[in-house]
Order: sequence, then C-alpha cells, then structure tokens
Amino acid sequence: MNTQKYKEYCYFYQTFIMKTFFYSIPLLLLLSCKKEKSFADKIILHYDHGEKLSFQQFNEGIDETGSSIIYVGKDTSSINVKYFMGMMDPPPPPPGSYADSTYREDQEMLSRFLYNRFGRIKFSEKPVVFDSLSKQSVEIGYNINDTIPKYVYNLEMGTLKKYKAFPVFVKNISGKKLILHEFKSLPLAVLNDQQKWQILSNDNALICGDSRSQYRYWEFNPNEIMVLSVNFLEGKDKGKFKICFHDYCTEVFLMNYDKSIIERQRNRFELK
Repeated sequence: MNTQKYKEYCYFYQTFIMKTFFYSIPLLLLLSCKKEKSFADKIILHYDHGEKLSFQQFNEGIDETGSSIIYVGKDTSSINVKYFMGMMDPPPPPPGSYADSTYREDQEMLSRFLYNRFGRIKFSEKPVVFDSLSKQSVEIGYNINDTIPKYVYNLEMGTLKKYKAFPVFVKNISGKKLILHEFKSLPLAVLNDQQKWQILSNDNALICGDSRSQYRYWEFNPNEIMVLSVNFLEGKDKGKFKICFHDYCTEVFLMNYDKSIIERQRNRFELK
C-alpha cells in the first residue's frame, strides 16, 4: 500500500469511528435515561377525575379518621380509589341501638368512599416479633406526577374531605409472609438543614402510645400488593423527600412544601 492510499485509508477509518461515536451518543443517552419498568406500571386506579380536591392544611387532619390504604391483594386489574377507615375493625353497635334515617344516609354516603372493615388484624398472647424490611423483601413504587383523591371523614364537622394525594404501591417480593404492625398512613421524611432525614407530620398533635400495639399484627402475603396514597403538601419551597414503609424508605424525590412546617413539629424524629 502506497503512502497516499494509506493516508486515505486512515482518514476514512478515523471518520467512520468519529461518526459512529457521534451518532451513538443519543442512543446511549436514551437507553440510560429509560425508566426501569415496575410492577406498578400496569396498575390503573379508577376515580372521578372531575372531583374538586384541596391541599390538607396544617393541623386540619387532627379530627379526621381514615387510613391511606386503598387495596391489599393480588388482583390489580381494576382498583377503585376507596380507603379503609382503619386497620382495626370498629366494634358492633350496642344491642338495642337504633340508627335514624340521617345516620343511615351518612353511612350510605361514606360507603362510596370508605371501607368499614379491613379484616386482617390478628392478635397474639405474646409480644410480636415484626419483620424488618429491605429492598430484598419489598418493592415500592410511586408516581409523584399523578394526583388522586384522598378521602377522610371529619368527625367534628361530620363531613367528607377530599385531598390532593399521589399513589404509592408496595409489593411483597420476599417469598414469605411478612409479619407487620398496624399503621394508618405512610410517613414522609424530609432532608432538613442539618442534613438529617426528619419525619414530617402535617400537624403538631400529641402522639400517645398504645401498650397493646405490640400484640397486634397483620400478614402481608407473598406477591401481594398494597395500594396507598400520600398527601401532597402545600407550599412553594422545594425539598428532598423519602416515603417510609415501616423501617424501609424509598429513594429520594423532590416535592413542594412549606419549609416552615419543620419548625412547627411538636416532636423531632430522625431516621437512623
């Protein structure tokens, strides 16, 4: 090969390599940015998209009842956004009690938005050893860009409240039953100015302990899925958050809130 042809060959080869590298960059970026598919992607939640929703104000939830649990099970083909009142089933009415028409109408209205019985709490004669959770036992998905209604009942006013929330999905991938304690909602943890992950409540209510809670539990079966919600917070500040499910928390995500809410907390709980 003479010198001229060798130079032409080198030029052609270098040009080919550069063009290949240049055109492969967008493809590599696209593949690296492609979101990993989750079990939650196929779950469709049904609700009235025309409902008027509001942000829950600070301390507004003190007189409200209702959990953040929408569904627990394996059939996620069609899920209506309807919440359990709580994990503990209510006691039966006293013998001989009479429900007037107003009470019956209220109960009928509430039954469209809230389940009365969870039916999965069990009781133990000895303190329960609860399972610790990790990414090997549960998979958690959420959609911060989706807004769904959160229904609660205000006991003092006797009215149904509808708040702005986003869906959260938890799947038991451990291959065994998980023994878990009862809960009402999923706490949020915010990264505070001390660079500590602090549990954030939308109220400063006094938290009372329950000495019998260690004797109650429920079983999260293998491959079961929980559908829940977390309330959005009102505010223009941007913060780093995690969602906590028992002792396991999600990856970090950004969400708006009012930073002053941190100073209004009655207690300060930080993740270890």
